This record gives sequence, structure tokens and C-alpha cells, in this order.
Amino acid sequence: MISSPELSLGTKQAASIYFKNRIRRSWSGTQRANDQHAPIGENDRSVTKENILAGIYTAPQTIKLQLTECLGVILKHDFPEKWPQFIVHTKELLHAQDAQKVYTGLLALLEVIKVYRFSVTKREIIEEIAKELFPQVQKISEQAVESNDELAMRMAWVSFKSYYNSIQAGLPLAFQEPGNLVAWGTSFIKMIEKPVAFDKESIDEEAAKEPVWKAKKWAIRSVNRLYGRYGNPALLPGASTKQFGAFAKLFTSNFLPQILQVYLKQIEGYTTGQVWMSVRIRGLVSMLLSDCVKEKSAWKLLKPHAEGIVSHFIFPQLCFSESDQELWEDNPVEYVQKRIDPIDDFGSANIAASNLLIDMAIDRKKTTLTPILTFINGVLTSYSQSPEESRDPRAKDGALAMMGVLAGTLCSRKSPIYNTLPEFLLTHVVSEFGSKYGFLRARALDTYCRYSSIEFSDAQITRGIFESVLGLLNDTQLPVRVHAALALQPMIENEMIRDLLASHLPQVMQVFLNLTNEIDSDTISHVVEEFVEVFADRMSPFAVELGQQLCDTFMRVMGEVSANAPDMASGDVDEFSEKTMAAMGVLKTLGTLVLNLDSSPEVVYKLEEVIFPVVRYVLEQRIVDLYDEVYEILDCCMFAVKSVSPNAWGLFTSIYNSFKNDGIDFIEEMLPSLDNYVTFGIDVVASSTEVQAHFFDIIETVMKSDRVGENDRICVCKLMEAIMLHGRGKVDGMIPGFVSLAAAYLLVSDAIETSAFLVYTLEVILNALHYNPVITLSVLEQYKWTEGIFTRLMQSVSKFSRVNDKKLLILGLTAVLTVPAEQLPASLQSGLPQLFEGILQTFRTLAQAVESRDALEKMYQGTDSDDEAFEWDENDDDDEFDGFGEGDDDDADDLENEYLKHLSNQASKALAGGDDADNDNDDGFGSDDEESDDNLEEEFSLETPLDDINAYTHLQEKLSEMQATNTAAYNVVVQSLNPENSQFLQSLIEEANKQRAEQQQQQQQAQAANGAQL
Repeated sequence: MISSPELSLGTKQAASIYFKNRIRRSWSGTQRANDQHAPIGENDRSVTKENILAGIYTAPQTIKLQLTECLGVILKHDFPEKWPQFIVHTKELLHAQDAQKVYTGLLALLEVIKVYRFSVTKREIIEEIAKELFPQVQKISEQAVESNDELAMRMAWVSFKSYYNSIQAGLPLAFQEPGNLVAWGTSFIKMIEKPVAFDKESIDEEAAKEPVWKAKKWAIRSVNRLYGRYGNPALLPGASTKQFGAFAKLFTSNFLPQILQVYLKQIEGYTTGQVWMSVRIRGLVSMLLSDCVKEKSAWKLLKPHAEGIVSHFIFPQLCFSESDQELWEDNPVEYVQKRIDPIDDFGSANIAASNLLIDMAIDRKKTTLTPILTFINGVLTSYSQSPEESRDPRAKDGALAMMGVLAGTLCSRKSPIYNTLPEFLLTHVVSEFGSKYGFLRARALDTYCRYSSIEFSDAQITRGIFESVLGLLNDTQLPVRVHAALALQPMIENEMIRDLLASHLPQVMQVFLNLTNEIDSDTISHVVEEFVEVFADRMSPFAVELGQQLCDTFMRVMGEVSANAPDMASGDVDEFSEKTMAAMGVLKTLGTLVLNLDSSPEVVYKLEEVIFPVVRYVLEQRIVDLYDEVYEILDCCMFAVKSVSPNAWGLFTSIYNSFKNDGIDFIEEMLPSLDNYVTFGIDVVASSTEVQAHFFDIIETVMKSDRVGENDRICVCKLMEAIMLHGRGKVDGMIPGFVSLAAAYLLVSDAIETSAFLVYTLEVILNALHYNPVITLSVLEQYKWTEGIFTRLMQSVSKFSRVNDKKLLILGLTAVLTVPAEQLPASLQSGLPQLFEGILQTFRTLAQAVESRDALEKMYQGTDSDDEAFEWDENDDDDEFDGFGEGDDDDADDLENEYLKHLSNQASKALAGGDDADNDNDDGFGSDDEESDDNLEEEFSLETPLDDINAYTHLQEKLSEMQATNTAAYNVVVQSLNPENSQFLQSLIEEANKQRAEQQQQQQQAQAANGAQL
């Protein structure tokens, strides 16, 4: 149908869309694809591969795009193993005399390169293509650049795009040859310089979609990639210097001077109106100039043009433009999102120009910083001294934008203008809070926010600024209100401002909530969240109302998402990432609100009534992107009140159903909430067989599923521990199942991959022994597991490194000592001395583990050092402005570059490890089980019943019990000790007596204190 000349274009398009969807869904041939869609037979596959290139050749341009996408899917799964002739067919097309066939060959080439562009382990495919096919592609592009024909421009565009994609993960050896660089470099330069007629009055960004401008863009992108990744010595990671050092030297000496002149000529043409540049091209030009700033030979070429670049190229791009004005008026929401969420505007000319300005001011500060500041000051002075009717507000906007970009540098105390910043803010920034131009009010607020760390000597000035910002929260223009909210956020660090704001808090929070309803932005949600946290003690009176409004906002946002993507569980929510991120922000704010109400449990209970319907909605609608946030809210609610309310238990079934649907992938996120159900609701767990069954099903599913890794299994091991520790004597029926799940791993030699999982599975057994040693040993004996389990346990004693690990090991083994002789398995009766040796071995390292844990906790809490230890040293503090030394013409070797080199070196080492580093994996992620085999880290925030058990007194009590009930076994154990261990045991008994006496003394003192208060 697609190739039939009789059918209409509309029919062909419909057929091509069906064909594309069929290929995308079923060509992989995986079990999942075959289960969901009808499989494609082998005969149909062969026919498709035989005819698809011919179909692309004959199809109209719009359908070519559909078919080339299908080709890409086929190549991903079939090339080279199942379609080795593909390269031969492509080579024939590239050498054809028919221009359309050549174009088809270029499209085919691009698709196969896109499949392997990021691959490291299959890099030889790109190497072979570069050697075999690209010489002809270069000739094609060279001829195409000389033509003005639309098809020729398409051919140039696809040729350059193919080149660019082929150098993503490496630079083919063929491309490193001097002759190859000259040939391709010449084509790039000719395309960039190619004059294109345009109408200054009517041209807009739509023109960028035309083939000639796309060809220019991909030529520039290719040059940028060559220089930034392989040709710039200053940016080459250490691991790549040997591989690409010679090419970098060739590039910088033979090609860079010419290309830089071409870029500068394009800039000159753009500033004079002789050349048009799309937004994307301007951004790409700025990016290459940024790279040039960092490398000494390139900087020497660029240095004479620095001031002109700042004043004529960077500055105009940062000024409020006509397109900004249109967006401000027509779609203020989108305008705000581009301003406050720059990642949404990543790669834009504005962002790239800002980065170029930063690079010049930091990396070449000796040459550029003073001229930049002089230029900005000139614009600001001219504006303030001119009559109002002749002032250019857009120029001032650009100057303030430049100051905002440089805030991170200029706010340093060693900045040459640091002492003048308060005057600058008052004269040029705060004064515009009342500007008649909305965009200038917004810019002034944004600039003040960036310089919020600057302090004023007069508190009244700070107070006046606060009142002005507060007033602008009610501005008529949405962007101004948003920037006022953002400016208010850092001001609450000031104690005086917090006191002033307290009386306005309900009104301010209402404004914030209104903003979240007007614009879906997680940035605004962060502001609300911080206010909730800072003013937690003042939130109680209107916390429920605030929670209700946040929930209403969330449901509105998700309603809009649902209307556009009804099947949210399918993952289509990604298309609406802005709204999804906004919804996440609202949920995080709700969590923060609850967490800071821990002193008002009655308020939390009321909040649950309005929040839990949102939690249930997310779980029942299976909105997996938000699972993390709703589980955190549930965790916060239960933790804040230290109980599980009926409302919370009402959600338990929804949580279980969610787990059964797709929640197994989120067991780590579920764990804190599930742990709270156990910790604070153990009575319900113990009394409800249904709840116990749900818990066991969750645990068993994770332990047995091939879908999860050991990190997830560790989560359910922790859950088993919580149930056994909190439910001692109440959940006997669950113990055999827990023991069986752990034994299934411990008794198979290669079933456990990491030390962490080994420790946690052994701790399931130890917890079971501590819970009830008779039940546990009867299960082990029933299935003849006793000897194997205890052998594995005693071999692993040294792996129990944390305090609670050691304590649990002591509790579990001492529990065995107290089992009556008639109930103790024969295999253990003879092994009691060895078990006791394990207990003593653990005690020998317990004190050191406690000491190390306490020291670590102090370090994390910052109680072990002076506050000044975290301040920048006087000699190390931000040397950006130290002397403007002699290195201004050297390579910029700043911390960022060093860090990037370090990351690249680490990546290179990782890639050297083999296939695991390959980027061909569908999800791009490594195995969950690639964990370090080092000791487990202490969990300071974890509170368990183990915390209340004194290991020393516990041992003494269990030995006394053993001596009384099983004297023969006691004598065997004690008499088996050598003198050293016998003496060590005596020291443990003495330590137990000492700690018991200290504990009794503390209790007596506490009772006395309570009596005195009464």
C-alpha cells in the first residue's frame, strides 16, 4: 500500500503509521512482545527487510520519516547478525547516480549509526562503517554543500548528522587522519559560511526547520563535538590524552584558527543583520566559544574579540526581547517556566550565552572581568542618568541579567566589587521594584534573589526591601508574583524577617498556594515546602486547611494529566513531566507539613483524613512516578504520631494490592511505611491473620522473585526482623515461613552474591532464635537444616560488623544456650562450646564497634568539631580574585575541569571492565546486585527493640538461666574455655555487674528527681 502509486497520500500515511506501530511493538520478538501483540512471522520479516529500502526510496518525504524509523527498529534487533547484507545494500545506494537513491542510502546509514552511536563494546561496527562508507559520504556532502537544491541540503544535513552521531562514544581512527579532517572540515566550514537569503522582517524560528538551516546546525554541532570532546587539550580527560592527544594537537594547530574565524565572522554578520542565526545555532556558537575560553591557544585567538563578544553578542541575547514580550503576554505560564526552570530551556541561546559569560569572567578574569563590569556599569549608569522617556528598559534588563549570571562569582568576599554590592542593589535593583515595566520588576526581584546573601548595615533597609517584596506578591503580573515568592524564600533566613513574616503567614501561604494552582512548577512547591519547614511551629492553626488546598491542587494537576494520558500506568506520564514534577512537589510539601507536626498528633489525625484519599488515588491509579512521595507521606504520618490510625489501616489493603500489581519494584520505597505498620501497629498485625498473610505474601514474593535484586531482598529481611522483634510471643505462626525463606538461600552455595545479603539472611535465623529458639530449632531439625545453617553462621561471624549485628548475634546464640536439653538437637549439644566461642569472639569487638559508631554519629551530627571546621579556610577561600596571576593565558585548570577529568577517568576505568559498561542495554542501568563487599554502614536513625537490650547483662542472665536449668551443658561450656577465654568471660560478668549498678543508680536518681518535682 505504501509503495502503490494509485493510492492517495492520506491512505499511504495511515498505512505507514500502522506499519511503524506494528514494527515497534512486535519486531523484537521477545516473549513480552509476543504476549501483548501478534508476532511477526519469519517470512514477513524477510520480505520487510528485502523491500524497506526500496519503500523509503519511492515514498514521499513525510512517509520516508515513518519508514526510516521502522528501519532503525529492525536494525536494532537484526543488524549485523540477522541482516549482514545491509551494509552492502547501503553502499550500493550511496554510489548510485540517482540522487534519491543516494539520499535513501544516507538515511539508512544514519539509522544504523544511531543504533550503535553510544556503544562501547561494539565500537568496531562504527569503526568499520567510518572506514568503508564515510569516504563516499564526505564526497556526497562536499557536492551537496555547493548546491542550493532542497534535496542537496537534505543530503548535507543527513551526512553531517551521521558524522556527528558516529563520534558520540569515540572518534573513529579513519576520522583522525589529517586528510580526513581537512576534507570534512572544509565541508563544515563551507556549509556554515554558505550565504542564505532571508527577509529580516519576517524570518522567525520556523525557518530553522528548513533543510538548509538544519544542515548548518549539524555542521556546527559536528565541529563543536570534534573540538569539545577530542580536539581541546584543556578538556581532554587524562585517560584520553594518549588516545586523542595527537588529534587534539592537529585540530588546534591546523583547523581551529580557521573555524574560530568563521564563527567570529558569523557573529559579526549576526550583530550587523547580515546573517540570520536560529536560537539553536546561537547557542551552539556560544558553546564552542566557551570551550575556546578554556584552552590557551584558542584563547589567544579569541582574546582580542572578547569585549565585542560581550557587548554585541552576549548582552543582546540576555536582554528582554520581542519574543519574550509575546510570550509574557500570550503565555505567562510558559514564560515563567522557561525563566525559573532553566532545564526546560536547556541548550537555548540564553543559557549558552550565560555560560559563556561565566566562563570568561572566571577562567579569564584577568582580561575580562573588569571590562565586563565596566560595560554593565555603563549600561546601568546611562539608564539612571537618562530622562525617563528616553530610557531603554530592555537594556537595563540585560545588564541586570548579566549581573545575575555573575552573582555566584561576585558574591565572593574576595570579589573586587563586594563592598559596593549593597549600593548596587539599592541603586539599580530595589529601585526597580516599582517599575512600570512588569518584566523589569520581575528581573529586579530575580537579581535581588541571586544577591540575597549581601547584607545591609541598616536593618530598616532590609525591612523596607521585605515589605516591597511582600507587596509584589500581589502584583497583577504572574511572572512578578512568582519572582516575588522566590525572592522571599532566602529572606526567611533572617530572624528579623521571620518575625515580621509571622503575622502575614496565612496570607503569604495562600498566595503561594494560588501560584501552585496557576503554574505547575516544582520550584514553587519547593518554596512552599521550605516555608512549611521553617514556620512549622506556627502551622498548626491552619495546617488542615493548608493540607486540603494542597490536596486540591494535586488532584487538579493529576486530573489534567489524566485527561491527556488516561493510561497513566503505561508510563505516558513522562510526556507531562512538568505537571508530574509539580505534583511531586506538592506531595513533598504535604510530607514536610506532616513531619513538622509531630508535637500535634490531633492535627496529624485530621490531616490524614484529607491526605489519605490522595495516597489511595495514586496507589489505585498505579501512578508509579509518585509512589516514592506517597509512601513518604504515609511514613511521615505514622512516625509523627507514633501509632497507626484506623485511617492508615484503611490504606493497608491498597498498599498490598499495589504491591501485587507492580509494587514489587518499589519495595525499598514501601519499607519505611510497612515497618511503621509493624512498629506502631503490632497488636493489629498479631491479631489479624489477614494482615499477617499480606505481610508474608509481600516478603515471600520478594524473596522468591527473579525480578528483584539483593537490595530488595534485604528490605524484606529487615521487615521480617521488625515483625519478630516487635511481635515477640505474638506471631508464632509466621516464624517457620521466615526460617524457610532464609534457609533457601543459606543452604545453596552460590545463591548469595554479597556480604550484605548474607548477613541479613543470617539475621533472619538469629531473630527467629531470639524470638523463640524452640520453634526455630524444630523447623531446622524437621528439614535437616540445623547443621548447615549453624556451620554457615559460625563461618560468617566476622562479617557482623555493626553494633546491632553483633548484638543480634549474641542474642540469637545465647537463646540456644537456654533451650532445655531434651529439646536441643543432638548436633548442637556437642557444638555448644563452639557457639559460645562465637559469642565471646563477638564480645571482643563489640566495645570497639560501639565506640566507632558513636564517633561516626558525632561526626555526622557535627558535635565533634568546632563550627569553624566547616568554614572555608582563609587561605583557601575562593581564589578567583587572588592577584589575577600570570596564568590567564594558560589552560583554564579550574576545579570543574579537574572534577570532570576525574569523572571521565573513573568512567574510562569502568568501561575497561567489559560488557557491563556497554550502553546497549535497554534500560542503561547496571545490575542491582553490583554492591561492595565491604562492611555494612551503621544506620543511626534506625530504632529497634534491640536498643533497649544490654548485651552484657543479657549474657549474664542467660548464663545464670542455663546454669539453673541445664547444669550439665553449662559445665561443658564453661569447662571447655581456655584460660584466656575464661578470664575474658569473667571480665564480661564484671562489666555486666558494673553496668547493672550504673543503670540502677540512674533509675534511683530519676525517681528521686521525679519525687522532688512532685
